Amino acid sequence: MNQLLTMVALLLLGVSAMAQTKPATATPPSVVSVIEGVSGKRFLPDTAYAALSDEDEALIAKEPLANWGLLQESSRYISYSNLVIGTRSYQLLIAKSPKEEFPIATLMRYTTPKSKPEPIARGTLKPKVDEKAKQ
Repeated sequence: MNQLLTMVALLLLGVSAMAQTKPATATPPSVVSVIEGVSGKRFLPDTAYAALSDEDEALIAKEPLANWGLLQESSRYISYSNLVIGTRSYQLLIAKSPKEEFPIATLMRYTTPKSKPEPIARGTLKPKVDEKAKQ
């Protein structure tokens, strides 16, 4: 009986996790290009959260990269950049674990100044490959 309850609980956790996320291919190109522009690295999305709305995509695509704040280091392993549009703001958080080869970038949204952050997209940042070096 205990095994059955444990199995049902694990299945419910798996289903709820799937309901909260979209496949990685759902990350719009405009979001990818903004993350690449701000970080200066190639962004490979692995998770697109259901919190990403069409309005977010339009706002992020419309704002030029120059409106994003400069990438600032919070600590040795974490850096961030902010974009504020009215009461809504976005934050690109880049975390580099000492054990990982490449940093992880997470784009978050704050709908009001006092709201909790809602993740929009997450993925790995890798160095950009120079087209001339390939040839």
